[in-house]
Amino acid sequence: MRDKNRIPKILNELERIWKSNPDFRLGQLIVVGVTPKEPCPEVFYIEDEDLLDGLLKFDKRAELDDEEQKTIPDRKRFSNVSRLDPKELTIELLEKLIIELKNSDKKIVITPINLMKLNGAPVSDQTWLLNQKPRIKKLKKLLIELKENGVLNERKSKQDFLGIKEIGYDIAE
Repeated sequence: MRDKNRIPKILNELERIWKSNPDFRLGQLIVVGVTPKEPCPEVFYIEDEDLLDGLLKFDKRAELDDEEQKTIPDRKRFSNVSRLDPKELTIELLEKLIIELKNSDKKIVITPINLMKLNGAPVSDQTWLLNQKPRIKKLKKLLIELKENGVLNERKSKQDFLGIKEIGYDIAE
């Protein structure tokens, strides 16, 4: 478990720096503080009001019981791997999504296409899907890494979706 004493220290520094740079959005400050190797436009450009709305929704989801959780549509319930730039897809993001799936009642074979389908992506549109090759390639690579880390188990049978061969995975127990 992480030390809770770190929170006030970080919040105090964030408040001090933000007050001296009030035109920055919180996402900008975080990206500047992290200085990632790859750009993070979804974090950098998020408006503070949208971030606050997302935080409040996250807090509300934490309070919901299992039955109420089931009524939230999948596209709002699970991390959206369909909208991020493929360069922004990380092992941490995918691991978070796998944990979300494990904690839900959702039973799916984990493949890049099924993960995109969770968010309502138009995976049956072949033209759209052909444009997703970089995303699919990145997701495949990350799923292999999660298998190697013991988070996923490879299924015996391979899937073929609109001519795209996929290895399916189950969440490891």
